[in-house]
Amino acid sequence: MRRLLLPIAAAAVVLVILVAIGLWITRPGPSNPAVDLEPYMTDLDWPTALAFAPDGRIFFAERFTGTIRIIRDGAVLPLPFYTLSNTATSGEQGLLGLALHPDFPTTPWAYAYHTFDDPSGGLYNRIVRIRASGDNGTSLEVVLDRIPAGSVHNSGVIAFGPDGTLFALLGDATSPNLAQDLSTLNGKVVRLNADGTVPSDNPFVGVVGANPYVYTYGHRNMFGLAFHPESGRVYVTENGPQDNDEVNLLVAGGNYGWPDVRGKANSPSYIDPLIAYTPSIAPTNAAFYTGTDFPASRGDLFFGDWNTGRLHALALQPPFGTAVVTETIMETAPNGILEVEMGPDGKVWLTTSSTIYRVVPAEPATASLALPGGTSLFGAAAALGTSRIVRPRCGEPLPGSIRAPARKP
Repeated sequence: MRRLLLPIAAAAVVLVILVAIGLWITRPGPSNPAVDLEPYMTDLDWPTALAFAPDGRIFFAERFTGTIRIIRDGAVLPLPFYTLSNTATSGEQGLLGLALHPDFPTTPWAYAYHTFDDPSGGLYNRIVRIRASGDNGTSLEVVLDRIPAGSVHNSGVIAFGPDGTLFALLGDATSPNLAQDLSTLNGKVVRLNADGTVPSDNPFVGVVGANPYVYTYGHRNMFGLAFHPESGRVYVTENGPQDNDEVNLLVAGGNYGWPDVRGKANSPSYIDPLIAYTPSIAPTNAAFYTGTDFPASRGDLFFGDWNTGRLHALALQPPFGTAVVTETIMETAPNGILEVEMGPDGKVWLTTSSTIYRVVPAEPATASLALPGGTSLFGAAAALGTSRIVRPRCGEPLPGSIRAPARKP
């Protein structure tokens, strides 16, 4: 009997240590409960972008079909909202971005970014807007035309900022040197009015030889765009080559270095990223968390990644959000993450190549101390409520992070 009690006592000590470690790595303040991914809609065809209408409808873009569809009352409507003709889908091309006008449906425009195979010749990306009549798109207008396209590095995320202007992420379209050329749209973040005109306060308006739509430059291939809910500051995620994937805070007129530098330059000529990842994780879309399910993460910048399927949460240094304090891995999806959005229901929504998920608190597990019966110490600690959170040091690659055969499509 004494020999039996010794291993049980030792196991209990180890369990207490594991629980203590779990509490130690959690950020001070309200505890952050474990997270689950709740499938909302399955068997979809590459839902690469979501847009939430005020009336409860969810618009989503199918990357390879060029089709925008609507979910209403929990079901996909049988007829598409609109199909963008001549959408090219080679490599990283396709229907890549989607946004609704800030006053939708009063101002009934849905905006899309797609790669256009022009029947009259040429292949390029463009931003269009589609007039909505109920659940149908009735007509199309081109808002920004002939954005350089390539088989890769098309970027394509679009979103309206707090001031009502439309931001668009444009990749270098495999011409990296043009990312430093202000006369081109390669490797730029652009900002435009809803009707496609140039905002008068864009940083390069009136600069000889510069494209007036340019907001920032020196980018490679961006897939995440988020606006801070209080300050309105703009953040993007950017894919590096084999190294130095970045999260950047945008400064109007700023040069982010590509292809001259990767990661931190420590030079006044370039703006350094808030955090960089080596090896690459292929960060995707982003959103600031404003919900209440996870109070310790309120105000964090959430973003997905394609290579590991992880949902990251960056706590930014207050009040200006110019540095990363800690990083949390909230959950890992079954496949690479494409889209991350904050929903009107207070939940984070994300997509993979086939599924739309909601991020929800995990159901509480029942604690069990039956260690000799086969339950692992880690499992027992989790049953007692230890958070499933990994907190690498800022800038340090995550354990097990690998580069998938393909980057984020």
